[in-house]
Amino acid sequence: MKARRGVTLVEVMLAGFIVWWVVLACLEGVIVSTGIAHENSQLLAAEAFAWDTAWRWLNKPYEDLNNSTTLKVYPDAGYSVVSSNDCPMLCKELNGGADAKLYVRVLLLSGSKAPVRHGDSAAVKRIDVDVEWGPAGDRRHLWPRDGIDENRLEGLSHASKSYLIPISVYKCQIDRGI
Repeated sequence: MKARRGVTLVEVMLAGFIVWWVVLACLEGVIVSTGIAHENSQLLAAEAFAWDTAWRWLNKPYEDLNNSTTLKVYPDAGYSVVSSNDCPMLCKELNGGADAKLYVRVLLLSGSKAPVRHGDSAAVKRIDVDVEWGPAGDRRHLWPRDGIDENRLEGLSHASKSYLIPISVYKCQIDRGI
């Protein structure tokens, strides 16, 4: 008997089916990694924008910072809308049609809450900055504005996703010589 050379149709179909599944799995991996990269880029953009905002507020005169538990600079809603010029990665076109929001809170820390330096406690103002972005049903925050309750950490992900990244700077009144 003479052996036949080549491959059969069944072998070609089986090889094609295996290649198709491998390509499909690779494409799924690309789709997932693209989504993760997009989410990470938005997180990094929000964090950078929050630090830039904190730096701008830190450079304001001490007397110009409001002492409050709620924001008085934006009295209408307690936040400012982030424009696409300020932070293009968080603009509404990339955010599912929702505006990104910036929250700034200035707290006066004095007495037992004030930090101690050289054995003395000095009154300082803490500037907290938070950025909120994402579509209406899936909002994301750097830090929950109402603080962290250890018993409620599981519940944070239901209303919005918080990355638990606090952006806070402290400013005290320091007399500097000329």
